[in-house]
Amino acid sequence: MIQRLNTFQGLAALGVFLLWFSSGCTIKATLDTTTDATSEFLSSTSGKSWWTEDGLVKRGEQARAFVVTNHDTLLQEIAQGHGEYVHAFGTILGVPSHQQAHFQELIQNEYPVLVEIPIFLGDDLLNRFIEHAQQAGIRSTSSNL
Repeated sequence: MIQRLNTFQGLAALGVFLLWFSSGCTIKATLDTTTDATSEFLSSTSGKSWWTEDGLVKRGEQARAFVVTNHDTLLQEIAQGHGEYVHAFGTILGVPSHQQAHFQELIQNEYPVLVEIPIFLGDDLLNRFIEHAQQAGIRSTSSNL
């Protein structure tokens, strides 16, 4: 009985080892395929033209890259009327530091419009989101001069 148990344990261990060893290739192939497909999708649908060959955001594309990368958190902070993401967004849009509080107040008023713009459906909608936010930035600087 003990010898039969030892034989069963040995066979089970061998089976687990073979399964683990053979599945390693399958897992690697699956990961490679998934990674390649993801890279192709992202390079064809996200702002590939926003980046330099060094991986830096091109001049003039900072607002677009920031909104796409931080959209959900940015909207949450816009709804609250404050936060580091909305402050950074104001800075990217050119709002001076002494007018950030007013900008954050004005952009909070724009939340109902901004939350309805589905930026992931294309560049035109992303541009509309940014232009709408820029108008709040312009109003903040022009009314507090």
